Amino acid sequence: MNCPLCSKNSERAFETHGFWLRDCVACRHRFTEISADEAHVSEIYDDSYFTGGGAGYSDYAQEAEMLRKRGRMYAEKLAKYAHKPGRMLDVGAAAGFILQGFADKNWSGTGLEPNENIAKIGREQFNSDIRRGSLESFETNEKFDLISMIQVVAHFYDPRKAFEKARSLLNENGFLLIETWNRDSFSARIFGKNWHEYSPPSVLQWFSLAGLTEFLNNFGFEKIAHGRPSKKISGAHAKSLLKYRLGDNYLLNLIPDKFSFPYPSEDLFWALYKKK
Repeated sequence: MNCPLCSKNSERAFETHGFWLRDCVACRHRFTEISADEAHVSEIYDDSYFTGGGAGYSDYAQEAEMLRKRGRMYAEKLAKYAHKPGRMLDVGAAAGFILQGFADKNWSGTGLEPNENIAKIGREQFNSDIRRGSLESFETNEKFDLISMIQVVAHFYDPRKAFEKARSLLNENGFLLIETWNRDSFSARIFGKNWHEYSPPSVLQWFSLAGLTEFLNNFGFEKIAHGRPSKKISGAHAKSLLKYRLGDNYLLNLIPDKFSFPYPSEDLFWALYKKK
């Protein structure tokens, strides 16, 4: 099976959750051995992804304020590099909570979300411009000053096509903001195949900062900043993720659903790229 980034050969690394993970022999990119397409996106990110727990959310609505704060946090980071707030596209927007955080800092924009029901909540309850679809198949004549991909690139079924589309949608000197898991992190190396983010079939791609930057250089993107994000998750979400990885345990039920926990972000990174 060829690598979805560089198209070179790959080899099997290990199996988890009934799926093989493969490593590219050339660029070292790790990906799930699966032939995914638009149908896969619709199946995986159905309503249960936002309410059913497992690798998704036990109750997405409980994350609203925390996600909005993350949008504001990233908008504040962008203020160091963008002359002024502009128009943005938030990929994987769900109901638009991160988009609302950017709006709090005077950005305007559109969200792109494959699940129509959750997108409808954003439109009807929060008056956000959320459109249904994936980036790989998104068509518009609009141009944007920023495209944000917060916890999204790991889910692309065709990352080359997605980033080609992102470049075509950005204005000259536009920004690409990415937050994702770091497969070269200390946690990923220590836990090996038991690392919590190895959760196919919802997660399809695993990047390192160096690997992602090298790949994006081929598309004319220059990295101008990076770091570790400040992140919190609800007790309900933390409990759901732990049960998914470790199995049910009565001690996990002691975690209060509405309590917010700081996430130790050692295995996360954010990176800001500029279209050259």
